Amino acid sequence: MIHTLSAAERSALRVGAAHVGADVDDDFERRVAVQLDLIGVWGARLRLTGERDRATLLRKHVVDSLALAPLLPLAGVVVDIGSGAGFPGLVVAGLRPDLEVVLVESRRRKASFLGDVVRTIGLDRVRVRNARAEDVAEEIPESSALVVSRAVRLEAFLPVAARVVAPDGRVVAMQTPKQREIAAVTGAVSGLGLESVREYRLLDGEPRTLFVYRR
Repeated sequence: MIHTLSAAERSALRVGAAHVGADVDDDFERRVAVQLDLIGVWGARLRLTGERDRATLLRKHVVDSLALAPLLPLAGVVVDIGSGAGFPGLVVAGLRPDLEVVLVESRRRKASFLGDVVRTIGLDRVRVRNARAEDVAEEIPESSALVVSRAVRLEAFLPVAARVVAPDGRVVAMQTPKQREIAAVTGAVSGLGLESVREYRLLDGEPRTLFVYRR
């Protein structure tokens, strides 16, 4: 099977990537095409995302994941807690295949999907862990340059992230702006200081927020 984006999809991806400050190339587009194609295949029997329309997946999920690009470390391990359909972890791995990326997903069938995408693309530095985040935190304590999660409740994500992130690393919670009121307090409970709040909008105007923490 040849995995490609249509001309319209390529254009939408390039415009969206530039909008959130990410540089993408042809290789990245091919990797995204694999992910979207396999979401279509697996989505017929497994609910991976709320949307299955490719244009919506590109606009709301792929481009949103690319908003992490300016925060990615130069080297080290990136851990995506609750990776689901691979947003943002697979997108990060496709953008920066030089990084070691760990996709943590507790649901077996979703972890199997992630493994299928990783094998099909050939992402040699990506590991899929079908396990609870708490168990992974015991295996790789204080070792990750970046720990990220998308649309996972702060009170569930931050305590685990605090155990996984390296002393000089960052934790990024990808959320909607309505979490701003509790972001600092929830981080402090877990021993994380709120370093910055990065607000942006998708091309359709939908607001998004990155809460960036340090130990």
